[in-house]
Amino acid sequence: MKKKVVVSLTIAGALVVLASVLVIYYCVLAYGSVESEKSVVVVIPEGAGADRVAELLSGAGVTEHPRLFRLYLYLTGRDSEIKAGTYSLDAPACFCDAADILVAGKVLTIRFTLPEGQDAEQMALRLGREGICNAGEFLSAAARMAFERYTVNSPEGYLFPDTYEVPAGVSAGEVAGILLDRGDRVWGEELEKSGRTGADRYEMLTLASIVQAEGADFAEFPRIAGVFANRLERGMNLESCATVLYALGEHKQVLEYADLKVESPYNTYLHPGLPPGPIDNPGRAAIAAALSPEGHDYLFFVSNGDGTHTFSRTLAEHNSARARTEQARAAALTPDAP
Repeated sequence: MKKKVVVSLTIAGALVVLASVLVIYYCVLAYGSVESEKSVVVVIPEGAGADRVAELLSGAGVTEHPRLFRLYLYLTGRDSEIKAGTYSLDAPACFCDAADILVAGKVLTIRFTLPEGQDAEQMALRLGREGICNAGEFLSAAARMAFERYTVNSPEGYLFPDTYEVPAGVSAGEVAGILLDRGDRVWGEELEKSGRTGADRYEMLTLASIVQAEGADFAEFPRIAGVFANRLERGMNLESCATVLYALGEHKQVLEYADLKVESPYNTYLHPGLPPGPIDNPGRAAIAAALSPEGHDYLFFVSNGDGTHTFSRTLAEHNSARARTEQARAAALTPDAP
């Protein structure tokens, strides 16, 4: 009898020791410090349950114990809190660290910048080149959303150029929505600053897009906008080279006289008033300038070749300024005589 008691106690003791070892092992896996060997990308699909998540993490090398990870999620009440998305995780990682990221939704993000003054197609091509989304899908989504939001046939002018950070794997439609949302917010902010609550957004974005294309120095934007405002008020054609380039569909360093005769509603040398719509996607400075142009009596400006312009009140002054800038450019291109 004594022998049986001793054996029973021995077995019980062994089980306690084994259970203790398992608990300690589990705690190490769940909360211990793990030396990561690499980072891996794991995609958690929509609707994935804890079992599927554990399998995905196991397959990626985040854990070698999917069942214990599943148990950890259950015991901590986090099995239904994991968010879908693309994640960068340490491999291997303790259960707690991996779950913290998945539950918080700290998805992998991509950062990209769209410069001011690009048209919608240029933006789309840049997004495609950088692997953010498909260019064609972006253009289609942007056009559809712009029509639904603003009843316009093109998203031109409404896609705000800025630096963005988006989740990896973001769809083209989501990118288009983010750019339009940012544009809505900036327009609202600048509209409030200007005090022009009744300003027509489409017209202002059209003017802003021309200011953006014609200018280079943000400090000059209000003055450039003032020139165009003065010409519109006097019934003069805007005569913007930027609109001619848009009509031509190509970039040229120097426009030829024949280019100014291209038949297009965007050719502001031939047609009075604003063109039918924006010619690019302007930034905040250009939008602010269009809403609050500088008050002056300038009617002309010519590029100095360094990003700045010379402004003139009369055609005679303008022709004189243009002659000086052309002479300066010619002198810069002519090598010094020996």
